[in-house]
Amino acid sequence: MSDYAQITNNRPAAAGYTANGKSAKAGAGFGDVLKSQENRGAQEKPESAEKAADGDYRRQIQEHMEEMIDRIRHGTIQPKIAIGAQEYTQEEWKKLLEKFDDAEEELQEQIREEIEKLKEQAEAKQIAEEEAQEEALRSGGKKAVDILPQSVL
Repeated sequence: MSDYAQITNNRPAAAGYTANGKSAKAGAGFGDVLKSQENRGAQEKPESAEKAADGDYRRQIQEHMEEMIDRIRHGTIQPKIAIGAQEYTQEEWKKLLEKFDDAEEELQEQIREEIEKLKEQAEAKQIAEEEAQEEALRSGGKKAVDILPQSVL
């Protein structure tokens, strides 16, 4: 027996199929079979049980909300504020901001140091150019470009 035959022969009879895999109702489609299953399930559940279950869920949710409010009031739990995909308490948010501020200050310090370094290099280059100009004037007309070492240029 092929795999397909095994699958179609193993369909449950409760779903409205016969042993040969055909629908038990002539002309009944899959949607009709599902509706009949829903109707059978609805007949089995009494409405009072549904109402009781809804009441239990509502009561449980209300109890949980009251418990959370008590925790917040007594300071045993802090409210979390959703920021994007994350949630942070006020303490966690302050720590995160402090880390961010520290990293930003460190980056700014590195930038200042790099600027100072570049200024020093520019000043050194300018001094070297001025010295080369003076040397060119003293030596009798050679161009400063000819006198300056290539590393300075």
